[in-house]
Amino acid sequence: MTRQELDAALARLGLDVPDKERDELVDAAQYIEKMAELVKKPRPVGAEPAHTVAFPKG
Repeated sequence: MTRQELDAALARLGLDVPDKERDELVDAAQYIEKMAELVKKPRPVGAEPAHTVAFPKG
């Protein structure tokens, strides 16, 4: 996200954010975008421990 995109988004929302915080948001945006890509990435069901199925033996 560029500074211009951030400024436009904040203007649409009617938020008044100080310049220093806007710069910090622009710097952090790249990390948020990378995290969002990882969350959207499909994984096999067995990759999540909460989704593994174990049947008792015997």
